[in-house]
Amino acid sequence: MRHRHTQQPLSYDVRLPDGGQADALRVLEASRGVVNMLLTQLWPLLDEFGGEQRDPAWKQVVSLTASPDPHGDRQFRCEAETAGRILRAQAARNQVFVLIQPILTEGFIRPATEHQRAGKQRQSITTAIAALRTRLREDEDDETSVALLQNVVEQACNYFLTHGEFPATYEQMQAIPLLRVGLLTYAGDDGGAKGQAYRFALDLEHHTASLRFRFPDETGTWRWRTEPVVLTLPECVVTRLQEGGVLAPTLRELVKADGEPIAVLDVMLQVPKTPLAPWKDIERVLGFDWGVHTLITAVVLGTNSDTSSQPVQLSRPLFVRTSELEGHQARTRRQIDLLKAKQATSPADTPQWQLYEQEIGRCWQIYHARNHELAHLAVNLLLLFATVWECFLISGESLTTLKSTGRGKEVRGRWRNWRNTTTIRSEIWQILRYKCHLLGIRFRSERPKGTSHTWPRCGAVVQTYRSSRVEHRTDPVRWGRWLICAQCGYNADRDYCAALNLARLGIVRVLDRHTTGQRPPPRQEPDFTVTDSASVKPCRYMPHGAVLLFPPPTPRSRLLHEGKRYCNGWKKSCTLRSSYAADQMFRLCG
Repeated sequence: MRHRHTQQPLSYDVRLPDGGQADALRVLEASRGVVNMLLTQLWPLLDEFGGEQRDPAWKQVVSLTASPDPHGDRQFRCEAETAGRILRAQAARNQVFVLIQPILTEGFIRPATEHQRAGKQRQSITTAIAALRTRLREDEDDETSVALLQNVVEQACNYFLTHGEFPATYEQMQAIPLLRVGLLTYAGDDGGAKGQAYRFALDLEHHTASLRFRFPDETGTWRWRTEPVVLTLPECVVTRLQEGGVLAPTLRELVKADGEPIAVLDVMLQVPKTPLAPWKDIERVLGFDWGVHTLITAVVLGTNSDTSSQPVQLSRPLFVRTSELEGHQARTRRQIDLLKAKQATSPADTPQWQLYEQEIGRCWQIYHARNHELAHLAVNLLLLFATVWECFLISGESLTTLKSTGRGKEVRGRWRNWRNTTTIRSEIWQILRYKCHLLGIRFRSERPKGTSHTWPRCGAVVQTYRSSRVEHRTDPVRWGRWLICAQCGYNADRDYCAALNLARLGIVRVLDRHTTGQRPPPRQEPDFTVTDSASVKPCRYMPHGAVLLFPPPTPRSRLLHEGKRYCNGWKKSCTLRSSYAADQMFRLCG
């Protein structure tokens, strides 16, 4: 993408009208065959696609092979672009495999016992990855690198659990990534007005777009559509198009739960990023923690004008609890397990087996849709909280804790850990990252070392307990939800304290930038931890009786008569209430 430091790509999927579905599905089916043949031919040359590539992917593919099914030069360029992007992504994983191959040992595998099957030693994996990153001197803020390293290591471990040995090459554990559904990017063509594979025109005044494309008819003859496909653009897409430019769209196939395929067009936009706030202007930091008993806990700290090294708490904590949704998701997972058990008793490819397969697909569709909506909802709440408090830096827990171990042995604990660690966190992190780019808010992840066992008021290392009740204060537990400090006597929720500590780390970064004036290179950047009392100072608890900006402290009886806003799609489970008037509250909520 051009000007990647000043532009942000966005995509909006629009379903094609029924009149264009058949033609679009035929072009997707034909292109899928060509892309899969290209992937099969070029898979032995995977190393050729590694490293930094500045030219479009189709140029590299065209230099290595010709079209296996000629039906237009520009059409083949688009198919080659699709295959080249897949191969470049796999080449990047191949390079990561070369890095992690020397550290693959049987210590990553937990042997099977009488009561437990073989699995992965996640603590050993995390330690080895951290040591590898230290040797490579990578930027600790590069969460994409962390996730990719861990993903490839776990893929190698999965291969070991199946075959009893680690793979010698990346191709040994990774099959050729053939497309199962149609996917075709038009980035290899000349554009909307002069394209030889597609034509795309916008009518922002009427909120529509017209698409013409080449497709094979029933006899296999390629030709142009005589009538364009007219798409109705949502209001948000029109607004974005007025801010930036349009990129080449992507045509792809979606398979519904009942097996019916539909064609959608990803309208690709490129909008300017909001300039990031200068470090010297940042005075408040929002810190958030991935909770054990809540999805997210957030709090706002600010720099103290009297003693610049000691932060001051400005807001009360924001807890994002999702217990009702977790119940729905757990019941959906149990339903999927029940359907799979019944499907296993039916002969394969029979009508009964197909019925179970369709129902399982519907359940997974609902399950993933809930998770996706929840991720967007959590991010929007964090950004709302940051906007209200005028925070231009969000400091969150690093994704290096994507896998947790030992946090709860009962059914509810296992379910909560699975939800927090494997499904929601990475999606929230990705959505929050790109939305911060759009809003001009800096987003930084911090290492969680000691954040959940350090008291933010005095900096002492404390133990966790089940609750604040007197009978529980004499029995510390490793992953308790309550922190009690024997040094200063204060106690609070564990996730709340972790959010405060992460915000403290953000304040230290801000003060360091105020002193240096700019961010140092990654290898020279100081590594702050909450256990370093010399640099990370304790925070003061609302010493001036701070008043919440949203909502203000007013009688609770007024809440029912003033602003009340339901979150889209969450009317029965999430509502924002305030004593502000409705129109004023709606402006605050964006």
